[in-house]
Formats: sequence, C-alpha cells, structure tokens
Amino acid sequence: MSVNKPGLPKLNMQQNTLGSASFKTSTASKLATSTRTGFGVMAQRTKVGTGAIFNVKAYNSDSISAQRHALNDNRTVIRNNNIIGTPVAHNCSGNNAMNKYAMALQAASLVTQALGSLTSAKSSGTAAAKVASAVTSGSANVINDLATAKNSSEIQKGLAKLETEMKDYETKMAKAEETIQSETKLKSENEAKLKDTETQIQGEKQNITKQEGTITKLQSSIQTDKMTLSTLKSQLATAGDLAKVSIQTQISELEAKIAQEEKQLDDAQASKEASQKKLDELGKTKENLTNQIATNEKNIKNAEAEKNSASAKKDSLGDAKIKYTKKLTETQNKESKEMSKLFSEIANYAKEFRETTDTNKKNKLSEKYTEKAKEYNELVRNSASTSYTEVGIDLNNL
Repeated sequence: MSVNKPGLPKLNMQQNTLGSASFKTSTASKLATSTRTGFGVMAQRTKVGTGAIFNVKAYNSDSISAQRHALNDNRTVIRNNNIIGTPVAHNCSGNNAMNKYAMALQAASLVTQALGSLTSAKSSGTAAAKVASAVTSGSANVINDLATAKNSSEIQKGLAKLETEMKDYETKMAKAEETIQSETKLKSENEAKLKDTETQIQGEKQNITKQEGTITKLQSSIQTDKMTLSTLKSQLATAGDLAKVSIQTQISELEAKIAQEEKQLDDAQASKEASQKKLDELGKTKENLTNQIATNEKNIKNAEAEKNSASAKKDSLGDAKIKYTKKLTETQNKESKEMSKLFSEIANYAKEFRETTDTNKKNKLSEKYTEKAKEYNELVRNSASTSYTEVGIDLNNL
C-alpha cells in the first residue's frame, strides 16, 4: 500500500461554509466524491479492505465501538528499512452512541450558533440604536428633558420646548385633517366616476350582444335571399314572356332587399366595433379609477394614523405640561426660600465685615461671604425666578 500520501484527502471546504445550512451536505458530498488515492494504512480511521471509506453514509453510521473493532482487526504492519513496527491497538474513547462525524457536525453547529448570535447581536444592536434614537426624539425627548431637569431654569426651558412641540403636533394634525378631507372628496368623485364608467361598460356590452344577434340574423337572411335570387335568375332564362315580367319584378325587389340588408349588416358590424373600442377605453378608465380610489384610501388611512399619532403625543405633552408647570412653581418656591436664606447670610457677613476692624476676622468673614455668595449666584443663574440678582463675591471690592 502506498504511503506517500498519508492521511485523509483535503476536502477544500471554504471557510464561509461553516455556519451555513449546507455544511453537512457539502462535507458529505466532498467525502463521497473524493478521488484521492493512497491513504497510507487508510489513515487508521476506517474499515480496511471493505471500501467503507468510499461510502460516506456507511462511515458516518458506524459507532465508536464498530470503528474500534474495525481498526484493531485490520491493524497493518509497517515496514521501514526492514524494521518491523509492532502495531498498536487502538482504544477509541467514547460510547457506542457516539459518532465522530456527528460530533464534528455538532461542533460546527455550535460555531454556527455563536456566529449567528454575534450577527444577530450586531443587527439587533443597530436596530436597538435606531429605536433608541426614535424614542429620544419628539415628545419623548422633551418629556425626558423635563424629567431630568435639575432646576427651575431647566424646567422653564423644557416647558418652552414642550410648547413648541405641541404647536408642531397641532400643525401636523391640521395638515393630516386637510389631507383626509381632500382625499375623501377625491375618493367620492372617483367613486362617482367609476359608477358612471361601469354603467357605460354595461351599456356597451349590451350593445355588442345586440349587434351580434342582428349580425347573425342578417347574415342568415342575406344568405337565404341570395340563394332565392340565384334560383329566380336561373328560372328567368327558361320562362315565357309573361312569366319573365313577374320574375324580373321579384328579382329587382330581392336585390333591393339584399342591398338594404348588407347596409344594415355593415352598420351593425361598425356599431359592434365601436362598442368594442369604447369598451377597451372604459376598461382602462375603470382600472385607473380603481387605482386612484385605492390610493385615496391609502392616503386617508396614513393621514388618520398621522393625526392619531400626533394627537396622542400632543395629549401626552399636555399631561406633562400640567405636571411640570406645577413642578416649576414648587421648584421656584424652594429655590426662592434657599436664595432668601443665602442672601440674608451674605448680607450679615457683609455687615459684620464693615463693622469689624480686626484683620483676621475680616479675612474669615470674607472667605465665608465668598463661599456663600458663589452658592447664591449659582442658584440665581439656574433659577427661573426674577426676584433675585447676582452679587459680587469679593467684600473688599464692594
């Protein structure tokens, strides 16, 4: 047996095959169609001499126990420079329920799941980012700003944004209502046109049916009259003088009748063709009107959805307005009390500073004043109240 190409054939599986639904099929196909020869003691992997290695289904079906027996029963003596290497028995681990190929597929499945999870996580992350972006826009964003406001100034700014947002939704509602009314009117007009078109279609169909009956009747009559005319003409050649006058009269009358019938036939055929042409035009008109009505209904539905959405968001903002207007008043009152308290403290520090001549005491009073003045000014800057103004923070420059 050739040993110059030991091991199993390279299956040349593409890397991106992992994770695809056809991994098992692709691998099985590669194994089953491989034409490589010289496996070197059959890679000590499958039954020797049975051809099982060329039957992927048979190989995949074997349990670990069956493989162990096949390998040990067919151990090969390897000679290298006339030195005999004693074959070593194979002790395949695992139980009879295990299957090496199945285990490989299971491992590939785990890889697939992991890759799928990563892909899903990436996709869902992008989707989540879009959702998050949508949630933080519009009314939700305004309400979130109000909910996280730290002072009355921020609440006041949030309420101003809320008012603007409410007006925007009112504009959207009005615009949607205009669309609903205009599209409803167009739909009604198109439905009236469609009804008239369908009436015309029925009329043209009835005329076609009527003319077809007239055409059939005239064609039959003309055929009969022409046969009669032919008979009369043949009789005319053998008739006497007196009979010829009578036959000639009949021939003239019959020819006039045939001419009249042929004209009527032409008129009936022309009327049928005109109705058929009109019917084709009416069919296109009906299709266009049907499509327009469907578009009208879609536009009405979309406008109603937009109106309802804007109305719901406006109502949500209205509730928030009531809530945070109350919170603004409460916050302003709280801030006013705090500013009043701080103003009294810094006023006392300033008074003591002016009244004392002790340098050390002046320095301490100046430090305390500066600390409280900064705190007070911070409150004034962040408050919506206009009852207080900032003060200087250095007593020496006052």
